[in-house]
Amino acid sequence: MAVYKKSAEMRKSIVETMALLVRKNGYEKTNIRDISEYLNIPRSLIYYYFKNKDDIMHVLYYERFSMTEQLAEEVLPRGEEPLVRLMLKYLLYRRNVICDPLFAEYIATAPEYASRGKEFSKDQIVLYYGDAFAYFGKPTDGNEFYIHALMVESIARGLVVGSFYGMIEMSDREYMTCFGERAIVPTFDLTKEQFKAILDRSFELAERARREN
Repeated sequence: MAVYKKSAEMRKSIVETMALLVRKNGYEKTNIRDISEYLNIPRSLIYYYFKNKDDIMHVLYYERFSMTEQLAEEVLPRGEEPLVRLMLKYLLYRRNVICDPLFAEYIATAPEYASRGKEFSKDQIVLYYGDAFAYFGKPTDGNEFYIHALMVESIARGLVVGSFYGMIEMSDREYMTCFGERAIVPTFDLTKEQFKAILDRSFELAERARREN
């Protein structure tokens, strides 16, 4: 009987195989058995590292999500132009995560925050929206904050799902304009001129991030 040792190398192999199989077959059609057969290891070994396939996929997702956060940080550090930074992060997220076939199906079908628990969910909401809400003198905690932030999230998610299922087709500019006019403008009481300036600035910084990386 083969004996397997828990190691960072084995964990990495499982994650890399998940990425390979998802790119080939799609997220829904990839399962633990496929990874087991590809690596020629027992499924029990995979479960030693991960609870399920979503747990594996989240490792890949979080790595890419963290990369987009780092790109935003490099061209616009936290605390500077918070609403521009929010739009910049959404633009980078679209380009580097949503539009990557590795993540598109996962993002469109995953249960989002519910699967990650209360504290993770709250931390992610505050990370994304806290600075912008504070800058505009809006609550950064409590019902009003979370309701507004989650309404913004729901519009963003609707665009993601609509794009994945082919219901809507938009360029980056159209996508960000649609999102901004429906979620950002009313939430922060912006004029059209203010929003256009913020949008232009976010695209300018996204181009800079592309050139420098």
